[in-house]
Order: sequence, then structure tokens, then C-alpha cells
Amino acid sequence: MRRWIAAIATTVAVAVGSVAATSAQALPIAPTPAAPVTGIPNPCASTKPFPDDAPIADVAAQLAANFGFKLAGKQWTEQRRASIKILWETLDAMECTPYRADLQSKVSGTVGLNATSISGYAWGDWSLTRSGYVSLDFGKFQRALDSGDEGRLVRLVVHELGHVRNSDRYQEPEYWTAFTKLFRQEGRFSEYAGRSVTETFADVVGYYVGRCALDNPYDTGAHDAYYEYAKTYIFGGKEFGPAPGETPNCTLPVDGAEPPMPGNEVPGWLEGLSGE
Repeated sequence: MRRWIAAIATTVAVAVGSVAATSAQALPIAPTPAAPVTGIPNPCASTKPFPDDAPIADVAAQLAANFGFKLAGKQWTEQRRASIKILWETLDAMECTPYRADLQSKVSGTVGLNATSISGYAWGDWSLTRSGYVSLDFGKFQRALDSGDEGRLVRLVVHELGHVRNSDRYQEPEYWTAFTKLFRQEGRFSEYAGRSVTETFADVVGYYVGRCALDNPYDTGAHDAYYEYAKTYIFGGKEFGPAPGETPNCTLPVDGAEPPMPGNEVPGWLEGLSGE
């Protein structure tokens, strides 16, 4: 009798163990969250980590090779390593989305990145300082680095690349038709963009990625429609921070961080070329 009971108990234990093992195997395994990078609370998982110990010439060469840009300008220097790292990590943080491939497909030939001094107030521009290049003034970037507002630089990089992404707008692609309709409904998004539809587009996508930028319009909770547009039409569903209206987990800028540049009226022939 005891042997029979023992056999039953053993059989039950094995069966329960088998069910438990099968259930455990059937449960979905949550993906490991990507570590936040400077200015971006929820980036894509890194596939091309920044080579911290590499000589700066190698860093520039690897950036060009990894992300498919040609490089120009005289600011690819050791002095500007921190700014170059922001650029690199911003590109890497978007690699699980179609953003880079989409914008590079809009231009005949290879899109360039020009690290150079830019006259006037602008920290960056598309095809204005140098045709076919996104120009970035790493010397001016240092001001945001010094004040702890790295999120502003993320927003700026994505903003200027947004003008490249938007360079086919005169062909009236679906994403642009949808945006112009949305712009007529929603209107002003940021102080910098003002009433310019092209600058608003670039800021809608720039602040979407750079959620830690100081005074991010999405933090107000007033721009859900623009947020959903960027999520759906531009970034393939990927979100880089919490829902609009929720405060992202960011290191706050230090006292004295510079606010974004004020809005400026952009002449029609410069729309989509000039930038912050």
C-alpha cells in the first residue's frame, strides 16, 4: 500500500514538475531594457557603441562607415570628442527605427555631416552652409555641454536630419500630406519653429527623440497629436521616453542652462534649410 501511495506521489510530483516546466517555458521573456543614453531615456538597444578609447580619427572613420554618412569640416578633433559622442549616440539610439534609412533615401548620393563653424546664431543647418551636408557647429555645442543640457543637442541633431527626411515634401508623399493637415489643426508646437511648417516638422521629430531637452514641448501634455504622428509616421512605433505629459527620467540641466533659441520668421526660399 505504501509503495502504491509512494508511486502515486512520485507520479504526481513528476507531472506537476512537467507542467511547471512547460508553463515556465511558455511564458514570454521580457526584453532587457536598453540603457539610457545622454538626452534619450529609452533609446534603441545599442548595436554600435561609441569607441571611447579610439583615436579621434578612427572615431570619425567608424562613424562614417557605421552610419553611412560622408564627413567634412575641421571640427572632427579631440577637443570636440564630447560633441562627436553625442552625435554618434544619437544616431545609434535610432537604429532600430527606419529614420536614418528613410532620410538617406531622400537624397541622390550620400548625405554628408559637416563639422564646422557656422556664422550667426545657428548651431546647425541642412544644405545651407554646405550643399548636401548637415552642418553642425561643435564649438557652439560646447555651450549646451557646459550647462548640462545635452538633450538640446540630441534634439538639434534629429531636427537637422529631419530637414533631410523632409526634403521630398514637394512630391507630396503621404507622411507630408498627413503632417500639413495636422499642422493646420494643431498649429504652433515650439517657440523656435513658430509658424513655419518645415521647422515645426523638424522640431516635432527632434523633441520626440530628445525627450530630455530643456523645455521639451511634449512635457506639457498639450501635443499628443504631434507625438502620435512622430511615433506612427516617422519612427515606426518606437518611443524614446514616456507618454506626452509625463516627465521623463532625465538628469536635470544645471542652473544657467541656455533656453532654446527664440522663434524666427524664415524666408520662403530658406524654409527647410536653416536651423538652430
